[in-house]
Amino acid sequence: MFIQAIVLAVALGLVLGGSLRNLSNLKIDGIYIIIAAFLLDAAGIWSVRLGLVSIGQITFVIDVIMYVLLLVFVLKNIRNPYIVTIGLGFLLNAVVIFANGGAMPVGAYAVHAAGLNLDVTTQGLYVPVTAATRFWYLGDIIPYTFLNINIISVGDLVTAAGMMLLIITNMKRAENMDIEITSLFGTGINRQ
Repeated sequence: MFIQAIVLAVALGLVLGGSLRNLSNLKIDGIYIIIAAFLLDAAGIWSVRLGLVSIGQITFVIDVIMYVLLLVFVLKNIRNPYIVTIGLGFLLNAVVIFANGGAMPVGAYAVHAAGLNLDVTTQGLYVPVTAATRFWYLGDIIPYTFLNINIISVGDLVTAAGMMLLIITNMKRAENMDIEITSLFGTGINRQ
């Protein structure tokens, strides 16, 4: 879903008159931290899928490390409101994951509505939603079938919105700065 959000954001940025070149001016601190967090998450998911580990203490520790890395990334970029929005999405996912023993609850309705017929517990760090699930409404309960089949959470939607706003805003940023400076000084001076 996040790849589609990035592609859609770039397309919208271009339609709104932005430039891909402006993304080279995007200042994000600690990008290596978020890459490490997602690689760690992928390692945990594949370890479960391959049967190397079961959901439990090891996967809980993986989640703790991953979310600490994500928190550090957001704190390094705390002045960027769009990265803070992305961080809010991470937080929403973290709440439901840690409230349910380190695994993301997945709604049966969403599994079937997305056309999936699989045991979610074998697919990664997931558990089915039950009557005992805490914060089930923050779990993966939204079927997603645009360009691929998946199940997403409210946190995923918030994260995707933050990513899209970050991209679109930065694609348009240089043009807006030129317009503001031109109107202030009557020239095309560029502050960059």
